[in-house]
This record gives sequence, structure tokens and C-alpha cells, in this order.
Amino acid sequence: MIHFFIDFFKQIKYQIIYYFLGAFAIIDDIQNRDKNQFDISQHNKVAVVTGGARGIGLEVVKKLLQCNLHVIVGCRDVSLGFNAIKQIAPMNGSFVVYKLDLKSFASVKNFAQQVLSKYDQIHLLVNNAGVMFVPYEKCENGHEAHWTTNYLSHFLLTELLLPVLKSTGVQGDNARIVNVTSCAHEASPPIDFDTINNEEGYITNAAYAKSKLAQLIFTKYLNKILADFPVKAFAVHPGVVDTELFNGTFLKIAFPWILKYICKTPEEGSRSIVYVCLSDAVDGRGYYYANCQPAKYLPYADDAKIQEILYTISKNTVEKYLNP
Repeated sequence: MIHFFIDFFKQIKYQIIYYFLGAFAIIDDIQNRDKNQFDISQHNKVAVVTGGARGIGLEVVKKLLQCNLHVIVGCRDVSLGFNAIKQIAPMNGSFVVYKLDLKSFASVKNFAQQVLSKYDQIHLLVNNAGVMFVPYEKCENGHEAHWTTNYLSHFLLTELLLPVLKSTGVQGDNARIVNVTSCAHEASPPIDFDTINNEEGYITNAAYAKSKLAQLIFTKYLNKILADFPVKAFAVHPGVVDTELFNGTFLKIAFPWILKYICKTPEEGSRSIVYVCLSDAVDGRGYYYANCQPAKYLPYADDAKIQEILYTISKNTVEKYLNP
């Protein structure tokens, strides 16, 4: 009974934190609305985008196609993805859709092998797909769903595609890795690496925040190990966007009409992501972006020891799938 009340009050605490973070993020989106835009230019490049069949991901794919890129889209339902993307007009670029289930490391590896068998250049990797506030679930490889989908599988995909990204980038025109994270990372406590998959006391809000913090830490560490290569990594908060990720949340259930008035549309949310993908104005390494400009993030992500621990544990976790 005591544990029940402790967990209950923890859930209330996270709800309050999220509402405060969301409120400040919405205010920031409104204040910087004029900065959340950029000029679309033409590029003849290859991009890989996860979760490109709907929501923000579909809008990212749309913009990349308008910019004359060849876009490789990874999603669970290939038919749904193809039908959604083929409606895009104008489409100056081209696209293919391959199956990718981020709840399965085997699926991630199969997707990467399919990409690598057909492409010897990749200029952009956009790790966009994700889940939010889902019930506790252990995925195929035994890890919690937020941790697997939002972070670990994207870690694996990045590692598998990294050799081609390194060989594609050139001085003055780096290949780019763009991790779509969230301001929710600020709600995460320090990561307890001993209890990442602990079902006891599971709080969905905390699990989501932790996975987004891990994305940011990984982004920061990537730039350290890639310092001598023509590859840059970025993390992007797209804003508070009215997408299917809000389905099932209290706000969507109680006040479904309010989201369209206070949140960004998926198109508006895609702008910062594509800006970081393509803009020549992006400079420096390891930036965390929001509204097409560098933004503040949790300083915990700069902890060198935490970065190394997270990277080492993540690599050991997926090591079996990194080998040929």
C-alpha cells in the first residue's frame, strides 16, 4: 500500500513537471515563431528518415523531397508509408520505403543492411520515430519500450550506418545525424543504469523523459568520437506539436479542442529538424536546437563520465547486431 501511494505521488509530480515544461515550451514557440523558418534550397543528397509515414516525420520527408533529396523512409507499415508519401506534391526528389520496426533490433539491422546494400552514400540520418507515454512493455530484446524505440534502436541504426556517413561527408559539407528529442528531457532525473528496465514503480512520463535525455547525451558524445571525421550530430526539439503522440494523454482526452490553439502543427514542428539537416548557417558541434536556433538543455548531458557510461552500455547491449 505504501508503494502504491509513493508511485501515485511520483506520477502526480511528473504530471506537474510536464505541464510546467510544456507551458514554457509553448511560450518559447510563440515568442520565436518568426525564427522558426528558413529558405528551402535544392540539394542532391541521400537522407534516411525513421518514422517518415505520419506526423512530423512525414512533414520532414515532404520538405526533403521538395529540396530534391532522395529519401529512404523506415516505418513499420511499408504500404501505409508509401501511400502517404506518394501524395506529396511537388516532389522534386525521390523516395523508397523499407520496413523498420524499432521495437526489434533484428528489424533495425535488416533495415540497415537493405540500405547499405543499395547505397554507398548517406548524407543525412534523421532519427525521428518514437513513442510517448506508453504503458510498460518489454520489447523483443527485453528492454522497455521508450528506451528501445526512442533511444537504443536509433543508437544501433546510427552505429550501423556510421561508416557510410563518415565516407560520405567531406570537409565543408559534413554528413549530419539529427536526433529528434524533446524539451521533456529536462524532466528526467539522472539515469540509473542499474534499473533502466525496472518494471517496479514504472512511470511512463519518467521513462519517456529518460529516453529523450539519452538521445541528447548520445548526441553530445557522438561529436567527441567523430571530431576527426566530416560528420556532425545534432539534437532537435521540434516544439510542442499536436500529433498522434498525444493520443491517450489527459490533455487530449479532457481538452481535445485546445491542442490546435496552443500547439504547433506537424509542419511547423518539422521546420527546426529540416533546418538542422540542410542549413549552411548551422555551425558548431553537438548543438541542441529549437525554433531553428541553439537552445538551452539540461547540463547533465555534458557530463563526460555519463556520456561514456551510456555509450559503453548501449554498445554492449546491441553488440550482437553490430557484427556481420
